[in-house]
Amino acid sequence: MTTTSFLQHFAGGCRCGALRVDLALPSGIALPAPRACDCGFCTRHGAAWLSDPAGRLTIEEAQPGALVAARQGSGSAGFQACARCGDLVAVVFADGDTRHAAANARCLRDGAAFGEPVVVSPRQLAPAERQARWRTLWMHDVRIVRLPMG
Repeated sequence: MTTTSFLQHFAGGCRCGALRVDLALPSGIALPAPRACDCGFCTRHGAAWLSDPAGRLTIEEAQPGALVAARQGSGSAGFQACARCGDLVAVVFADGDTRHAAANARCLRDGAAFGEPVVVSPRQLAPAERQARWRTLWMHDVRIVRLPMG
């Protein structure tokens, strides 16, 4: 973990190295607890979501074509995964020109610093309620850096 200005950076990525992730959270506050969604998709991938509306998430392809998005449930959000090793690194919700996102704590090198995940059940919410929750809890500064296909 490194600290620059007001953000603490947590680096990581998928296990094969084709995707890199940088999660930047406000410093000086308690680290958020990861949220483990109890849906079948998130459970199967062992996902534990981290976000802060004042934070920033950068997802970068280290190998062209490595970043793929899968839609599950209502299809409102895209789960960002590695096409090579299958690791799930983030989930992104496009809201007009704004992207909102949460990072998977399991793909961060310092993920254990966040403690044990708290189980949540967003599937119990209607799609509009879920999207309102994402607008409130997820990062609003989301950068996805894709390499050109060779």
